[in-house]
Amino acid sequence: MKRPAAMRMLLGGFAAVLLLGGCGGGGGTPQSQGPAPAGPVSVLAWTPPTTYNDNVALDPERDLEYYEIYVRQDPNFTDSDLPAIQVAAVATTISPDGLTVVRSPVTEFTLELIPSLPPGNQVYVSMRAVGIDQQKSAFMAPVAWDRS
Repeated sequence: MKRPAAMRMLLGGFAAVLLLGGCGGGGGTPQSQGPAPAGPVSVLAWTPPTTYNDNVALDPERDLEYYEIYVRQDPNFTDSDLPAIQVAAVATTISPDGLTVVRSPVTEFTLELIPSLPPGNQVYVSMRAVGIDQQKSAFMAPVAWDRS
């Protein structure tokens, strides 16, 4: 369904959290953006949006194209900011039987995989969902990332 240009994805329920882990191993969504970081990792995890601003249902597996992750030295994200990285909204994997492709929403990203980060021990991270029609959600509330 094509959405009018004025419609945006509703971020109610579109939450993100910064998780700190002690190691880079374990399960989770496969990420092919680069080599696994050595040492502790910081993972941005979120719940995909499920409605547009007008409360029309949004299917993240069908209606979202990717997420844009932004990083700044302050929490004042604006439309003129450029994303640090784009992350696919849906991951495809081969089923265990090797006969079918399984599509699942991507709900986390290892921040150390971002190729270029601003200097400083504390930066702020935000993200936006981008639909297949290229409409963008508003920025999520910034999350402080302490890299020290």
